[in-house]
Amino acid sequence: MRGHFIISQNRFGAMRRSLKYVLFNIYIAIVTIAIPAHAEDASSKTQSSAAPNENDAPRGNHNHASHAGARVLNGVVSLDVFADGDGLHLLTGKKTGAGVVLLHQLSKDNGESWSNDAAVQGPPDAGTNVSRGADARIVAAKGALIALWTSRVENAPYQAGPLVSARSIDGGKTWTPGAIPADWSAGSHGFHTLATDGKTLHAVWLDSRDGKSGVPGSQGLRYAYSTDGGVRWAKNITLDDVSCACCWTTGKVDAGGKFFVLYRDKQPSDMAIGVVDPKTRHWTRLSTVGAFGWDFPGCPHIGGGIAFRKAGKTQEIHAVVGTRKKGDAGIYHLRSSDGGKSWMEPLRLGDETATHADIAVGRNGRLAAVWDMIDPQANDGSVAIYASLSDDGVNWASPAKLSISNVMASHPRIVPAQDAFRVLWTEQTEGKESSVGSALLGGGLASK
Repeated sequence: MRGHFIISQNRFGAMRRSLKYVLFNIYIAIVTIAIPAHAEDASSKTQSSAAPNENDAPRGNHNHASHAGARVLNGVVSLDVFADGDGLHLLTGKKTGAGVVLLHQLSKDNGESWSNDAAVQGPPDAGTNVSRGADARIVAAKGALIALWTSRVENAPYQAGPLVSARSIDGGKTWTPGAIPADWSAGSHGFHTLATDGKTLHAVWLDSRDGKSGVPGSQGLRYAYSTDGGVRWAKNITLDDVSCACCWTTGKVDAGGKFFVLYRDKQPSDMAIGVVDPKTRHWTRLSTVGAFGWDFPGCPHIGGGIAFRKAGKTQEIHAVVGTRKKGDAGIYHLRSSDGGKSWMEPLRLGDETATHADIAVGRNGRLAAVWDMIDPQANDGSVAIYASLSDDGVNWASPAKLSISNVMASHPRIVPAQDAFRVLWTEQTEGKESSVGSALLGGGLASK
């Protein structure tokens, strides 16, 4: 499995475990204060600040209260990418002194070059409340591009409001306000996902329309679908009335039209997966993805990724999930060959500081996983982006570093790009604006 990368010959050398945890705590604290707690109502502030139990690994402060008044530097604070027949659609949120503006760009050469920015316009005065881990999302369906994000309401808890949407029918050149999937607007929505098979558009998000559940740091997982490219949305369905209040959700549609949702559950705080039937819209919770038994009453702001791979006549589901349970902390790959009902033993990718991850499958069946973790060679606490490839979904190549050294790089996203993969992330050097980092990965070639 070696030889897929020509970036560098990185090896994860031994470091003292205690030093890693110290650096990891610093990293998590930095990442966490940049994430607003969009989707939890004010009444849950006290609950979500409960201390972790003694079985939790060190991970910094994940309490919602720690976000209040946090200073986020200017630059790119939100990132999503979607691949379709037109190319790669990039949606970024850029923070300036005047607020956050959403920008769309299109690449027709696998991310080597991009079109000029086009401002994504939502409803007048809606505002934008986004951050890494709570990013604005973009997909294409029924000849339109659809963007979805959380609005900004100044006097609301964490300045978070309902979802807002914008549509473009000219490839992203111009945008108009669109309909939102949520049919409840008395509070905030957030940590959403959009997915499509080109025909049906699916949306999942978190909100507290049912009030407090009695479970600390929890909200309800909601769902809606559209068959006309987001012009109208169906009545909302609650998929799970108790889920993690502030971990991003991930949705993907398989070849049969089934909509799978990966999300963080509660009690324990492990990842779960379920599926919406394309005909009946019936929801089935399938299983826990990585049964670590991690019980954390706060909000870790860690989601996951899923991808589908054909293996003979069998459809495999591949997932990357994270946990911070002491002794198991890190990012793991898991594989299911029975539609998500059961999973192979988790395989750790990276070390115990790996936190945010994504996964994709190329058109040749090759898998690629990406994640962020503390750079073991820098010895300065900086965070880098790493990647690994697998031709069979079982054996993985030695990880390679994609980002430059001595930056804080985080939250990588990955999409297929012909016979390769395009990886994008945000990175920041001390005292400078955050920006987008990028690399082309696979097929013996990896270029920045």
